[in-house]
Amino acid sequence: MFDTLAEGVVVQDTDGTVRDFNAPALALLGVTAEELRERAPLDPHWRALWDNGTPLHVFERPLRTILQVVHEHGRLTIGVRGRDGTTRWLRIATHVVYDDESGAETIVSTIADVTAQREAELQNAHYREIIDTLNASYHIVEESPIGMCSVDVEGNVLRGNMAFLTLGGAEATSIFQLIPEDDRAQLREELARLMDGRTPSVRIETRMQQPTGATIWCEITAVAMRAGLPDAAILLLINDVTERRRREARLRQLAERDPLTGVHNRRSFIHVLRERLGALDRNRRAGTDWILMLIDLDGFKEVNDTLGHAGGDALLIAVAGGIRDRTRVEDTVGRLGGDEFAVLLQSRSGTDAGAIGDEMIARITGAARSVAGAPAVTASIGIVHLRAGREPEEILAAADRAMYEAKHAGKARCVDAGAVLSRQ
Repeated sequence: MFDTLAEGVVVQDTDGTVRDFNAPALALLGVTAEELRERAPLDPHWRALWDNGTPLHVFERPLRTILQVVHEHGRLTIGVRGRDGTTRWLRIATHVVYDDESGAETIVSTIADVTAQREAELQNAHYREIIDTLNASYHIVEESPIGMCSVDVEGNVLRGNMAFLTLGGAEATSIFQLIPEDDRAQLREELARLMDGRTPSVRIETRMQQPTGATIWCEITAVAMRAGLPDAAILLLINDVTERRRREARLRQLAERDPLTGVHNRRSFIHVLRERLGALDRNRRAGTDWILMLIDLDGFKEVNDTLGHAGGDALLIAVAGGIRDRTRVEDTVGRLGGDEFAVLLQSRSGTDAGAIGDEMIARITGAARSVAGAPAVTASIGIVHLRAGREPEEILAAADRAMYEAKHAGKARCVDAGAVLSRQ
């Protein structure tokens, strides 16, 4: 699967042992499979540079040292000098993937060639001088792959190169025409800081609307310019970072989602629950109630015994789909492990949580029937109403007790944790 990706991928255990990698990783790092696994870690041909150009000595075990630093800081740019003497600059990012079943952690590192981007960033440092001598260097500005424009303090475009016209269109007279309304305040504030002298430059990421109607993500770097331009002019350097953000979103999904069903994994679900509990005091809307449903399937063992693990997986996928069909965009569905699911959903005042639970059981039962040959499967549900001042562990424990009460009462039913507490 990794070999279909353009980026290099290296998979490690937390102790640094390399478990898997793809061909692009070997090509980008300029090493063999044996060198990557550090069977020959002192190969003098393996030469790396830190971001500041300082060599990484061969006796520092380059691969392990670099990947350890990336694991600690999330992202790192290094240079790799090839056997032909050329240097390729690589951006390495890591994400920790959690296995909810075993509790194991795996470090997935992605490697991208940013040589061209680094060269462009180095060029940016000289753009001030280029603008000061605009007539002599006009062709450099016009042919730059980076969108460049000068604007006044109100954001009116004074001049732009071809890359900027490609991004924003020839009709753009103000940079704020291209920025969605929700993002304009941030850009205005940053430009004000720049012109007040509080910072020599600013850099933000924002959305930009193209003439075609498409919305892209851009990184905008702004520098105050005066010499050779109208007073209080600002130089903007605009990079399209849409694809980079897509890659980062895919990696976040790997870290937050259950790989089988696509719903939140246990760690991510508890994070959402903690945020919701923390927001109850600060931002609670009148007439709104948040409830948590802890769902345990009845009869799932028989599915595995009858259809095997592949059949069990198919049923879990179908059940997750049935649960999502009952929820709305503001609700959160998670798989806590095995055949146990949880739902954090919003209900209006007057809505019976038990009725919602009964409907959820019906959806789950129907979804299970869609798996050919599967024995009958129902669900037992424990319900808890969220209250301020509670911890996620307390909420889940209360829901767990209510869920087992439902099982002891005959299964295929839901029990409200409040009713259980009132009897104790």
